[in-house]
Amino acid sequence: MKSPISFLPCAALLQHVAAQGAYLFTIDRSVVSSSTAMLESELANAIVARRRALTADRSIGSMNENSLDDLNIYGGYQTPLFGETTTDEAPGKLFIRLTDVDMSVGDFEQLPDIWVQNPTRDLLTDFKAIPDRQTKDGICEYLVPPSLNAPNTKGVELIFSYPLEGEPTCLRASEIPQIPLILSLHNFMPTSPSEVKGALPGLVRILKHFSATQNVESTVLILPSKLAKANPKPHPRRSGGEPEEEPLDLSSIAPLASTSKLTSQPTGNSSANFTLPRVIPECFASQSACDNTTNFCSGHGTCYQAHSKCFKCRCGSTLARVNADGTTKTTQWGGLACQKKDVSVPFILFATFGVFMAAVIAGGIGLLYNMGAEPLPSVIGAGVAGPKAGK
Repeated sequence: MKSPISFLPCAALLQHVAAQGAYLFTIDRSVVSSSTAMLESELANAIVARRRALTADRSIGSMNENSLDDLNIYGGYQTPLFGETTTDEAPGKLFIRLTDVDMSVGDFEQLPDIWVQNPTRDLLTDFKAIPDRQTKDGICEYLVPPSLNAPNTKGVELIFSYPLEGEPTCLRASEIPQIPLILSLHNFMPTSPSEVKGALPGLVRILKHFSATQNVESTVLILPSKLAKANPKPHPRRSGGEPEEEPLDLSSIAPLASTSKLTSQPTGNSSANFTLPRVIPECFASQSACDNTTNFCSGHGTCYQAHSKCFKCRCGSTLARVNADGTTKTTQWGGLACQKKDVSVPFILFATFGVFMAAVIAGGIGLLYNMGAEPLPSVIGAGVAGPKAGK
């Protein structure tokens, strides 16, 4: 879960966006970041499906490297492919879906992890509770009625699941609303879309507490009142009945991607009207978060993975002018978002020259002073005879 900060880094990015979107909070023990990733609805759907452990019957299609990184960063805990896991390692899961909530990014006191562009109805119709999952997936899952402690609740869906490992059977559905975790959660749940803004900070805090103390991984999905229709892609088949390979379409699922190599010109994805936040994080959880918050490194570089789950800007140089003799002058950029001209080399040359000249002048003055302070040699007056007395 991303930590709260005193300003919204992505507010400047979205200040000109009028369309309402969906928002996703991911509360777990993963690496935190203080920025919001802008993702397409299809990728957000895949992230929620992975957090709900509903990936067995799903196909995510073609994804570029950036989208796979986002899926791994925000996808939550996954059972290792090899090796046994203990019950303590696999977390319980809470999935909370709040619908008909029309909010902009600036309305959130707590920064969302993901802003979904043009959310589709898949985010509303998918991820329903599956009561008999223990026989298929070894997971106990329950739809918890949020109206138990809050009558007339509208637009709130709460699903609780936990792994069956080490337990002979799942709890009865009537027992779930009475366990302390669910009872504590009801006190922080909103009862209507109009209460989401005020109740969300407290809800996020209690979910973070569950993550730290109860090993519970939570997902909060906030959906607007208007959702676009999903656009399923047809899969044409060959004459032999086998499906043809679909061409790679990065634009349908990839977030705002940047070039992978530095160039001497600004990148075309950057926006001239973009305003950088006052404070820029040193690390971002994903490349898309780095691209979106830094405006693609201000068009003067590219985001790269510095180390595990840490993306930074690698700044380059741009062409300033071409001289009459054919030579070129370039501008080197620096800063966390490559927004500052790097004058370190000219400054070092100027400072070095200045220090050298100051040392030469000081040495010359010191040498002249030492020469003037020395006494004259006695040999100068040795051949001069004094006046003699008359006889």
